[in-house]
Amino acid sequence: MNSFIRRTDFIKNRTQLNYKKTMKISNLIFALIIITILSCKKEKEVNYLIFSGTVENPIIDSFPILDIDNKTIHTIHLDENNSFNDTISASKGYYYLIDRQNLIGLFLSPSMNLNSTISYKENVPSLLFQKSGANENNYLQKKIELIRGLEKVENYKYFLNLNEVDFLKLTDSIKIVKTNFLTSQENLDNDFLLFESFALENEKTSFLQKYQKWRGEFIKDPDFRVSNKYPNPFEKIDVSNEKLLAHPYFLQYLKDFISSKMDDNTTIDKSLNELETIDREIKNQKIKDKLAYENTKFGISQTKKLDEVYKKYMEIVENKVYREDIEETYSNFKKISKGTISPTFELYDINNNLVTLESLRGKLVYIDIWATWCIPCINEIPALKELESEFKNKNIQFVSICLKDSKEQFEKMVKEKKLGGIQLFAPDENITFFKDYFLSGIPRFILIDKNGKIIESNAFYPSNPKLKEQILEYL
Repeated sequence: MNSFIRRTDFIKNRTQLNYKKTMKISNLIFALIIITILSCKKEKEVNYLIFSGTVENPIIDSFPILDIDNKTIHTIHLDENNSFNDTISASKGYYYLIDRQNLIGLFLSPSMNLNSTISYKENVPSLLFQKSGANENNYLQKKIELIRGLEKVENYKYFLNLNEVDFLKLTDSIKIVKTNFLTSQENLDNDFLLFESFALENEKTSFLQKYQKWRGEFIKDPDFRVSNKYPNPFEKIDVSNEKLLAHPYFLQYLKDFISSKMDDNTTIDKSLNELETIDREIKNQKIKDKLAYENTKFGISQTKKLDEVYKKYMEIVENKVYREDIEETYSNFKKISKGTISPTFELYDINNNLVTLESLRGKLVYIDIWATWCIPCINEIPALKELESEFKNKNIQFVSICLKDSKEQFEKMVKEKKLGGIQLFAPDENITFFKDYFLSGIPRFILIDKNGKIIESNAFYPSNPKLKEQILEYL
């Protein structure tokens, strides 16, 4: 009996041991299957493409490829046979192949094996594509020829000469022609088809949006208005489709759309108004983040409500990289916000006398940063001269700093236009004063009080009546 029990226990224990082993093996097999499946998935997530080809009569031996943000993602280098065979890391979207004189549009996508023959005749390239991706890229080349054939009717002078009814008929006809051409192409990538359909709708939107203003200017009637039946330019494009961010024109379309929805009250700060409108009108978070970031990169340097703009931006944007960039920019502009001591300069005037900002203490100082080639700068000269004349005997000094220019051109324009105030020449755009004010464009105007403290790091233009009011307030 005891031996039977012991044998039964042995069999039971052996069975349990075998079961455990079987379960371990099964679990191991299951784990291996999962790993294999995941590995297969990872292998399928390709983020690169092959781009090969030959260039006939090349004008250069290397071709940068830029993305829609104008960042170089790759540079193609020709071998001794003027050929190339490159592996490129790129997400699906539009890119530009650059030579010295031409911008060549490309559509690239991971896993493509694209081949191209590029031929130059009188420095003008023609391209023929083969293999995967050929349909989309050949379409882009053929579209250029189609656009050339429509140059006469797409000329602004031509369509601005049309009344509203004829203009709308023309825009409809152009879109139909281009849409038919697009849909006649075979085996296009679905996303590419979406992008190109957007491009056609966006083109029509641009025409519709500009017609009233430009038609009024053309017929010299500032009161010209389109009829109540005129279509809404922005009604047919989905502003929540984040796929469209891959198209180079979508961001500008969004900016125009937001402008059309903004409060018309001119007393509201423009940058703050933009952010509030973006928050209200754009529901897709990825699009909201991108649009708010692009607008605020520039807007934060122009706003007179720095803290409010920063606070609103941080409320609506989730993208970590975008938030960190604007946070850094905000911190920089806080250094030159109202009430802080202004950065200084030491520059020579037109008579070769050294002038410093400290030497002007005790007076209000209005600084104009300009150049002889800058049209908006030149347009402000009459208003600036009027202000100088009006405040001639007041406790204010007008200072103009010429930037990115030749000294000869600077001296010539000062004499020809009889420019007043203190005229300074900046031989180097990298001087500390410009860096400390984070100068990104001109004209730029700065207003400083009698104690050398900043009133406005982005002051009103001379032509803005608010500048005169502000000067009188601080005098």
